[in-house]
Amino acid sequence: MLKQIEIDRRLPAQDHSVAFPVHQPTETCERVAKYFQTSGFSRWAAIYGDGGIPPIWKVIREGHDRAIKQVLNWVADDRPGVALDAGCGTGVLATRLADCGYEVHGFDLSAAMVSFARYITRNRSEGVQPTFYVGDIAALDGQEQSFDLVCCLDVLFHYPYEETKVMLERLTALCSNKLIASFAIRTPLNSFWMKVGKKFHAKNRMTSLFLLSYDEIEQIVYRAGFRVTRTRRVKRFFYDSFVFEAVRR
Repeated sequence: MLKQIEIDRRLPAQDHSVAFPVHQPTETCERVAKYFQTSGFSRWAAIYGDGGIPPIWKVIREGHDRAIKQVLNWVADDRPGVALDAGCGTGVLATRLADCGYEVHGFDLSAAMVSFARYITRNRSEGVQPTFYVGDIAALDGQEQSFDLVCCLDVLFHYPYEETKVMLERLTALCSNKLIASFAIRTPLNSFWMKVGKKFHAKNRMTSLFLLSYDEIEQIVYRAGFRVTRTRRVKRFFYDSFVFEAVRR
């Protein structure tokens, strides 16, 4: 994997700053970017891949795969258009959407993730070629409602309510039709496990898990002119992702 990344860094750079200018990232964004650019990159690139991984990581992979399948199920009957995958990681969802005929633009804070996504999709022979960018999705600028579909899968886990609110407001502004996103839902059990995790893994933790209520998320998207049409809780042991679909009213 490391060899692949070194190869990719020698590929011609892609300059998309004109299409997607960004503002100064928040402290949380900088911390998340640092994690996924360094130690987090190796971990999550392996989880998003298909090679052998430890059992705990495999649980996350299986949960994330189920969440992706849910997204694909919800767009199966839609006419493919232009899609934004906000927080695209190594491009797993972006690639699957491209296979469905979407023109996909993947966006991520981590240059390492984007570099890897570009590398593994460079020789695609089927579907539309996704395009990947580096930047802060909370501060995306561009033409309003320029994407038919906006996805933000398992990204909001890392951000507190106020920053999640900014992200969703920006993403809904960019979306002309359908938004599909996920977050970590607040339940008594999830709150308990989050406290346990903070206590025993505080020294090694570079990102934090933030729990949100469904009502909070629904109100944000409703005020932005959307209504939630479908929800699905994807749970696999400790992996717990609440996925929702919202369409413009």
